[in-house]
Amino acid sequence: MPRGKTVPITRSVLRWALDESGYQAEALAQAVGVSAATLDAWLGGREQPTLTALRTLAAALKRPLATFLLPRPPRIPKPAVEFRAPPGGERAELNVTERQRIREAARLQRMLAWITRELGRSAPDLPRVTISASEENAAQDRRARLGITPEQQEQWRSASAALHGWRAALERTGVFVLLLPMGEDSARGFSLWDEQAPLVALNTSWNAEARIFTLFHEYAHLLTRTSSACLEGAYRWPTSKSDPTERWCEQFAANVIIPRPRLEAYLASEGVEVPVTDTKAVGRIARRFRASMRATALRLISLEAATWGLYKSLPPLAERKPPGGGGVGRTRVQIRYDQYGPHTTEVFTTALQKDVVNRADVLDYLNVHTLKGADARDQPTFEQD
Repeated sequence: MPRGKTVPITRSVLRWALDESGYQAEALAQAVGVSAATLDAWLGGREQPTLTALRTLAAALKRPLATFLLPRPPRIPKPAVEFRAPPGGERAELNVTERQRIREAARLQRMLAWITRELGRSAPDLPRVTISASEENAAQDRRARLGITPEQQEQWRSASAALHGWRAALERTGVFVLLLPMGEDSARGFSLWDEQAPLVALNTSWNAEARIFTLFHEYAHLLTRTSSACLEGAYRWPTSKSDPTERWCEQFAANVIIPRPRLEAYLASEGVEVPVTDTKAVGRIARRFRASMRATALRLISLEAATWGLYKSLPPLAERKPPGGGGVGRTRVQIRYDQYGPHTTEVFTTALQKDVVNRADVLDYLNVHTLKGADARDQPTFEQD
């Protein structure tokens, strides 16, 4: 271990941060670049880290460095999120990245809820729906509330444009939508219910069509008041062990994205042979509606135009994000704008203009170092990729 001045951290705070992170001790030691024995000594209070080591530790655990100097673990509400995975999955709890992202989103959500109350804004109109309700009726009602017509949907030039359109429509109703990189080994997305600031987060590791499906899947969790982190959703055909809430949310999402009259008209006009058994045909229908293969298969099944065998045959890599891209020349502020969305940015900008929050609050919660505008009070002008 390199020599240097040590920092007197509180061992109970380090233990709390480790337990909350989802890391195993050995994995955290490896991430920090120290031996397991050294980390154990920190946890036991027998040794203290150097400032350099503490910075690396804080970065690995995604905690402010000052947290480890507190006299005791902070009392931060823990998000009550259910981890949902298909039956027989390899894991049954949140991983490190999921925990970090949920913690980040929950912190942001608490601030957004407080700000919107301070601004005198009413809570979003999100009715509570039970899974005994018809998925199709619930989807029709919510789609009407979003104000997106089938004609508008079919005019979107790409799946990316469709994702931006659906996101904007959902945010107009008061739902906050985050786009966060979490990796393909993590959940497709998660939902955090709050009556003042309901929030959905999408994993950007999947293509735009898959994210649209996840958007409405997690929106369905908000409607059913089941804050959830949902892993790979493929192959959830009905079984005695499958999750009925998860199945309802999937059917709801498919119904929102692909309205029954439009799909029936398309099948008739294109002369698609029913039942559909070819995944290539599923792909053509999916492209028509800017939908994922999974959403399309579910919709066909609900119309008795396909069977669960088709769903099972979907290629596992069909929804992965294509290689390349990444954007060119985007600033950190623009990246955060893409991630946190126009709704979040508007709330913070309005709060700053009305002196509900200060500049430091905005920089902290949006995780940026500077804001565009003469005195950081102007509405930022950003581009989305």
